[in-house]
Formats: sequence, structure tokens, C-alpha cells
Amino acid sequence: MEKKGYRETLEWLENKYPGKATISVKEAAQAMDANLNTVYGAVKRRYNPLPSQKLARRKIVIPIPAFAKWLCC
Repeated sequence: MEKKGYRETLEWLENKYPGKATISVKEAAQAMDANLNTVYGAVKRRYNPLPSQKLARRKIVIPIPAFAKWLCC
């Protein structure tokens, strides 16, 4: 079941970050108009965490479709 507003949010993110499948934590913070610490906190939450993938010790990326879905909940 698709969440309300998902397609619009996904389209907005794809237009904001063309050609990208993932975005950085900094880009996610800019998209949410939030502080970096807020986004890192959302990634580490137990309940409804921000979907992310850890690529290296200090590199976290966020898949755009999963980010759009998370924003629409």
C-alpha cells in the first residue's frame, strides 16, 4: 500500500537531486530543513528510523525512494 503523498515527495526529491539513487546525511538535512544532528538521531532511532546504508566507518547514505517513503509517514 502506497502512502499518501509518496509519489509527489519522490518526484520532488528526484528533481532536487537528479541522477542520484542515494543522498548524503547533509543533503537529507537540507531537504528536511533540519540540523545534521537531527538527521543522525533519526538514523539511530529504534522506532521508525530513517532508512540508511552505512558504506564505510564514517559514510552513511540514504536511498531516495526510502527517504520519500519515510517522509510521508
